[in-house]
Amino acid sequence: MVTFRQRKRLSDAKVAILSLLTLLISFSVLQIKEVEAEDNQQIDSLRIERKGPLTQIPTHLTLSQAIRIALKESPLLASKSNMVSAFKQRERAAKGSLLPKVDAYSSYRRLNEPQLVVPMKSFERKNAFFSRDHYSYGLSLKVPVFEGGRLWTNITMAELSKAISKEDFRLTSQELIYNITNVFNEILFLKDLENAQNETLSALKKLRADARTRLRVGRLAPVDLMRIDTQVAEQESSLESTRQERVRALETLAQLMGRQPQEVKDIRGRLMEHGVNEVEKSPHEISTLVSQRPDVKKAWNEMKLLEKTIRYQKGLHLPRLDLVGDYGRKAGSGFEGDEEQWSAGLVVSLNIFSGGVISAKVKEAEERYLASRNRYENVRLSAIKEVMHAISEMKEASKRLRAARSALKAAKESFRIEEVRYRTGVGTVTDSLLSQSAWLRARANVYRALFDCEKALMDFRLATGRVGI
Repeated sequence: MVTFRQRKRLSDAKVAILSLLTLLISFSVLQIKEVEAEDNQQIDSLRIERKGPLTQIPTHLTLSQAIRIALKESPLLASKSNMVSAFKQRERAAKGSLLPKVDAYSSYRRLNEPQLVVPMKSFERKNAFFSRDHYSYGLSLKVPVFEGGRLWTNITMAELSKAISKEDFRLTSQELIYNITNVFNEILFLKDLENAQNETLSALKKLRADARTRLRVGRLAPVDLMRIDTQVAEQESSLESTRQERVRALETLAQLMGRQPQEVKDIRGRLMEHGVNEVEKSPHEISTLVSQRPDVKKAWNEMKLLEKTIRYQKGLHLPRLDLVGDYGRKAGSGFEGDEEQWSAGLVVSLNIFSGGVISAKVKEAEERYLASRNRYENVRLSAIKEVMHAISEMKEASKRLRAARSALKAAKESFRIEEVRYRTGVGTVTDSLLSQSAWLRARANVYRALFDCEKALMDFRLATGRVGI
């Protein structure tokens, strides 16, 4: 028979166990909430919410305004931000696996013959209670104690997955700024080219009007007027082609900003000249910059993630230890014989044979890790090559710009001389048209070289992971 003292000891033991579990749960929750609060501050700086009215686009949009709107409203960037939040929740779930699992349960069963409801407790009754109706309800507890290191490895893997999503967000942001800048500069180039073509067309039309006057007084052959007409038609065609190309570029800019094509009307700004000194870097500086590129860091984190996957799969060979507990009540018909039941203990499980499944998973993880390590090295080498190519392109564009400006001065002076010679009757209309065409090409070459300098600079910034800095 159980004495009163024994019953009191059992009651005190249950209270102590419940108190210990309560403290364990509270401490674990506080630790995870502190980590989550720190993560939330980082995530909030990346998160994009497309709420409220869209930003009104100015009639003459600047590059900084276009980038600011795109970073706020681009659906592509918003999707990457959502993925960062999704992996944050995955990390939260992995950390939650360290906490005790508490489940409530209840059941009812109707048996074909009476059976024992609960084991007989001699200190409460002498006779056991039998019933065909069985009711039970209570709480079950499971606390993971050891799983071969898989619990903490899973948390590390979740943290690496979140870091990969952050680098993917950074990479998408930089590529978005890069593309917007290049399209914006292309539009500026097309506007300058269109202005030059307009000026050339106006000059040609004046020349044609003068030629018609000369033709009426017999001072010009009809074939020369035909040549001028042909040149005017070609210039009008080139001008229309440039205009339509600019319209298409504006539509592309609107799409990158996450807006309808017709919303971007026009832009304002000018192409700038950049020197080679802006991209000159030592090999050590290039290596350091490349290591901070989002895609390089992403490849590095992917390699570390697969390295942790090996550790996780190997943990399946190790035993698992869980602390389990159960507290509830059972009753028979009419809830008679209602008595409490509780249990507590440790459960150890160990895989003995899995048909080679675990070993195969470990080998697969090892091969994936080797593949990711080679992929990381390839990404790093490609990044260095892109930096070197960008520097080379900047040097080439700078020299081409200087040559184009020198050629422009010569072409402009040649056109002035040929126009004077034509008006004084010394030169021919053919020489005037050729010099005018050369002048237009020289202006276009200057604008193209300026655009190439801008693009080479953006290529360098993207290659070094410094777009937007």
